[in-house]
Amino acid sequence: MNKLVIVDDEIIENKLDDSIKVSFKKDDFVSEVKIDIYNNADLFIEYTSNNETKLNIDLRVSKNVKCNLYELKKGKKYKLGYKYEIDENSIVNIYKINDVHKIKEHLIFNLNGENAKVNYLLKTISNSKEKYDLMVYHNNSNTFSNIINNGVNILDGELSFIVSGFVPNGITNCIVDQKNRIINLTNNSCMIKPNLFIDENDVIANHSAHIGKCNDEEMFYLMSRGIKAKEAENLIIKGFLLNGLKWGHDEMENIINKYWR
Repeated sequence: MNKLVIVDDEIIENKLDDSIKVSFKKDDFVSEVKIDIYNNADLFIEYTSNNETKLNIDLRVSKNVKCNLYELKKGKKYKLGYKYEIDENSIVNIYKINDVHKIKEHLIFNLNGENAKVNYLLKTISNSKEKYDLMVYHNNSNTFSNIINNGVNILDGELSFIVSGFVPNGITNCIVDQKNRIINLTNNSCMIKPNLFIDENDVIANHSAHIGKCNDEEMFYLMSRGIKAKEAENLIIKGFLLNGLKWGHDEMENIINKYWR
C-alpha cells in the first residue's frame, strides 16, 4: 500500500508507486500537500500533531480511477482544509479515524465528471472541540455521494458536523446521501447541521441526523441478558465505532480501549 507519514506540517515518510504523485509546499502559516492519483491505488496517510498542525490537502483523481484513501490522525491540534477533485467514472472511498485533542476540518468535494462517486466515513472520539464542515458539489450528472460521520462525545468534548450537498438545475440523476450520528455521553453541546441545496427534480437526496445517548432498546436488550449497564454501553459504543470500517479495526479498537476498558 502507498503510504505518507506527516508529522506536524512536514512529510517525513513517502512510499509511493507510479500511480500517485505528491508535491509539498512549506509555508510559515499553512503548508500545502498536493496529491494526484492517476491509476487505481490504495493510499494510507498517517498524521501526528505534536503542537498544532495547519495543512491544506488538495487531492485530484483522474478519469476511470478507483482510489481507497485511509487516514489516521493522532495528537494535539489540527486545522485542515481538504479539496477533492474527482473526474468522470472515478470512485473515491475515504475511511478516516481521528484520535486528536482538538480539530477543525473544512472539506470540499467536487464531483466534476459524469459518474464520479465519493464514499466518505469518519469515526472520531471527541474529548475537546471538534468541528467538521463538509461541502459536496455535484457538478455533473449521474454523480453519487455518500457521507457518513460517526462520533462519540466524552469528557470536555463539543462535536459538530455541518454537511451540505449541492445539485444545481440541469444536473440530473444524482444521489446525495448524508448520515450523521453523535453519541453524546456528556451534558456538553453537540451539533449536526444537514443541508441539501437541490435545484433539480431528477435527484435522490436523503439525510439523517441523530444526537443522543446510547439507544434505549439496545441497552434494554443487553441488560435483559445479564450485562451490566456500563458494559452494555461500552459494547454499543464499540459496535458503533467499528461498524462500516473496511480498514483500521485494530487502530480503532486501541483508541476505544484508551477510554473504555
